[in-house]
Amino acid sequence: MDDGTEQKHSTQEENEPSDMSSSETSLIVPVLMLLGVILATLSVIVAGYFHGNMHLITTLKNAAQ
Repeated sequence: MDDGTEQKHSTQEENEPSDMSSSETSLIVPVLMLLGVILATLSVIVAGYFHGNMHLITTLKNAAQ
């Protein structure tokens, strides 16, 4: 059967879509969750300063006493 055409044998990697593998996805989710917790914590701190009319200098003076 050598009629000048070659058959390409596909591998499993070629058949799968080029999305991220499950190991990459399982790493991204906890990192995003950690960043979300850090962002939420910082936003609560900043909101507390604005709500309490606190300034950084006032806070540092109170901490030094």
